Amino acid sequence: MKSTIAVVHPYWGFWESSVPGDLRANRHKILTDALEFLSKEFNLSVSGLIATAEEGKALTRECKNVDALVVISSMAVPPATGMSFLENLPGIPVVLWALSPGDSLDEHFNHSDISTSGATVGAPMLGSALSRLNRPFDLVVSSLQTPAGITTAVRRACAAGRVRQARMVRIGEKMPGYTSVDVANEVLKSFGPTMIDIAPEELVKRSQNVENTEIAQTQIQIESEFNGVDSVDPIAMNRVIRAEIALREILKDNNANVGTINCHVRQLRPSADFGVAPCFALGRLTSAGIPWTCTGDVLTSLAMLAVKSLGHPTLYHEIEALDHENNEAILANTGEHDLGFCGTTKPELVTDVWYEHDPIKSPSTNFSIPAGPASLVGFVYAPEPRFVVAEGVFTGRRSPATGTPNAGFRFNSGPVRQAWERWARAGVIHHSAATNAHVADDIEVIARHLGASYFKV
Repeated sequence: MKSTIAVVHPYWGFWESSVPGDLRANRHKILTDALEFLSKEFNLSVSGLIATAEEGKALTRECKNVDALVVISSMAVPPATGMSFLENLPGIPVVLWALSPGDSLDEHFNHSDISTSGATVGAPMLGSALSRLNRPFDLVVSSLQTPAGITTAVRRACAAGRVRQARMVRIGEKMPGYTSVDVANEVLKSFGPTMIDIAPEELVKRSQNVENTEIAQTQIQIESEFNGVDSVDPIAMNRVIRAEIALREILKDNNANVGTINCHVRQLRPSADFGVAPCFALGRLTSAGIPWTCTGDVLTSLAMLAVKSLGHPTLYHEIEALDHENNEAILANTGEHDLGFCGTTKPELVTDVWYEHDPIKSPSTNFSIPAGPASLVGFVYAPEPRFVVAEGVFTGRRSPATGTPNAGFRFNSGPVRQAWERWARAGVIHHSAATNAHVADDIEVIARHLGASYFKV
């Protein structure tokens, strides 16, 4: 799903008399060309030149559901003009794009060119105003001929915006004693995300009311994506499909983009009315773009949302053990997955080994992540919000006996013993998000947009 942005270009007519031709029309052309480039990857909500505070305020009223704000600076403009737009949209990540008409200047560069090529004058004017308000921003300087960096910067800002404006569904209280996996709702809200608590009984009721036609359609999808569907308990599969559809409805009804559940509360997995661990359903939802965690893990849900919003798959996992001899950490979980790790390979559907002694044996999938670049991402309160990232590689190690998605991970920063010690000292909880890309630079910028600290192992 494309992220949505607003793009504005502050304008000042003060130096029009020193510039040949129509300066305003020229700046509008720059804006139009920039919009054409950005629209290849992002949805455009609002755009326009801003020449007065009134115009800036008017554009803010049109901004709805935007993930990030892009402000193009190609000339000197009093910062109050751009701030008339930004100050009415607090909290939304900002990217300043110091945009030049071209890549070169000749020996005839003159005072008129200073006015038309003044990106390096205008951008600091606005950046300074933002800094006075302690409002984070990212900045890119380039031309439209070589727009290096702007797509990456906007993608990072949009990911931060999705975290900041997240609406998280939580079903069931966290696991008893798991004091590290969540924070008070008011603390979370001060960071940005909104928590929506749903009673477990609501999930049970919705799952029981799912139409048979919806179940059949979902069953067909699963059979097209997984091998071994016939090997799992059909009653369990039916109930997990019902849970998935019910969870989708809850997300839609609450306009939510991330979730966490503790299925071990008495109304869910232990109950005859629900009776399954919905790990497979959580994986299906995560694969579709809305990450879910178990045990009521609010914090790792946000780490997964940041990674997923960058366009990468994300595996909810634990570092289960260290293989010191082979310099690897073993990653696995209790059945959650993301098909983004599988490429064109159809993974196996199996009985979830963690719950094989339940009356109804829940399904899961079992695959090993192939070799390639990798990162682990954690989000914690220590005591302020902090992102923690460890880059490395997936080694291609296979651990099918874990019974769930698994991987071997090797830290780039040194031997596994010392690297894991640094990881744990950073305050991470026992869950984190794994992905098949190096995302440390991305997460560092996301953290800055969100006013969070950042630690790289």
